[in-house]
Amino acid sequence: MNKWTKLLISILLVAPIFSNYMYAKEKEYEDVKYPRIYSLVVDRFMNGNNDNNKMIKNNNKSKDLPLGGDFQGIESKIDYIHDMGFNTIHISPVFSHEQNDFLGYKVKNYDNIDSVLGGEKAFKSFINKAHNKKMKVIVDMPVTYTDEFNESTNGDLNKIQKSYFGNEKFIDLKDSKNQGIYKSKVKKLIDKYQIDGISMNIIQDGIDAQTFIPEGVDTYGIINKDGINAKNFKHVSSSETRSSIQNGFKTVNTKIPSYNENNEVLLADTWFTERFTKYAADENMFPGTRIKQLMAYMWGYKGPVMMNYGTEIAVNGSNIETINQLQDFRTDKEVIEYLEKISDTFKQYQELYEGSVKEIKHDKGTDVLYYDTNTVDYILNINDTNKSKKVTLTDKLIEDKKMLRGLIIGDNIKEKDNEFHLITDREESELYAIIDERGLNNSYFYAAAMVIILFGLFIYLVSRRSKKRKQDNATSNKYK
Repeated sequence: MNKWTKLLISILLVAPIFSNYMYAKEKEYEDVKYPRIYSLVVDRFMNGNNDNNKMIKNNNKSKDLPLGGDFQGIESKIDYIHDMGFNTIHISPVFSHEQNDFLGYKVKNYDNIDSVLGGEKAFKSFINKAHNKKMKVIVDMPVTYTDEFNESTNGDLNKIQKSYFGNEKFIDLKDSKNQGIYKSKVKKLIDKYQIDGISMNIIQDGIDAQTFIPEGVDTYGIINKDGINAKNFKHVSSSETRSSIQNGFKTVNTKIPSYNENNEVLLADTWFTERFTKYAADENMFPGTRIKQLMAYMWGYKGPVMMNYGTEIAVNGSNIETINQLQDFRTDKEVIEYLEKISDTFKQYQELYEGSVKEIKHDKGTDVLYYDTNTVDYILNINDTNKSKKVTLTDKLIEDKKMLRGLIIGDNIKEKDNEFHLITDREESELYAIIDERGLNNSYFYAAAMVIILFGLFIYLVSRRSKKRKQDNATSNKYK
């Protein structure tokens, strides 16, 4: 290889640095400040250590018995969770519980970490790895009655909870003695293991978190049945909001719920409700598309969002065992790849969360939101109808000499006759940045042209050199 060939190859390798659009190295963006929570049942997520399973009496055919998931399994999948955009892991109860209980609510004592789930050492290791990844860990606190508490009460349960708990009694959190005992249990858990918050599936109406949760703890109250109210949880997921989200995204051409401003947790299902996928399947809709639309809506919310494990693979279930299935990591990755894409997009442009949000168009199957910031403004266009749709915005909303740059699909829109026409296919969502109008990207054009020209020159010189070698060989043979 002569010096000219070497030089050309070097130029070809260096040329792409002139354009940041070519051969760009993937960048990991900083997590958004709002909780993006992946909610999982420890026993059903991942088995990371078979040594924990010696106490499990299951032939792998009984779906209502433990299957061996543990803290080591979660730790091994932290990158998997984080890559989908989640900055918080929410896990089912961790205390010592009955041997045949896979969910962990049938507590034997509130002082020990369950050994079948991995024990104290594995629990600490998982939390440390999550924290090293700059992720938070939330643990669900049961309210199952044990002898160390004072008064007990019957729970206000939905049908699925009744099938699981049976005749269990619950801690009366309106009793002052119980409040003190429970508060000390929560404080011990947080102080000893450095967890970042607690959640509670609320089964008693009218409780006040301030009376039984230590001050300053990040709290999430999850309500699984209509008619239950609770006070002073930092974040609450109401049954009414969950139902409106399910109904809004289980099929097309329905009303999409408006975002609230009270820091409520948005979620579509829990460990004690039918899976969102079931609602979509009952409507004969393709679950993968429904989940994509749901999560695009969720990511636009300036507040906490919680997604149940298995949603990314469209887990379908209607009873306690099928709702909380063993996670399958060998299924189709289409939804997972979409979650990675939209989470990266919202993280890259997370300044959109800094300003105010207003709905500029809201009807059945359509929700267009305007994010007004001090820097760049954004528009989230959710088309959840059964046909392509055009949304027209005027120059009264968008400043002169601006254009819309598509960030998820990549659809760029320029002003025409003082209007902007946002066209999306059926069941499709796009996030736009409102930027200064511009023509062809010159840096990209020049870099691409340079590569083409240099490559052509390289081929020409190689061909010429090859031809010259053949001529020299022919001349040499002639005089032999």
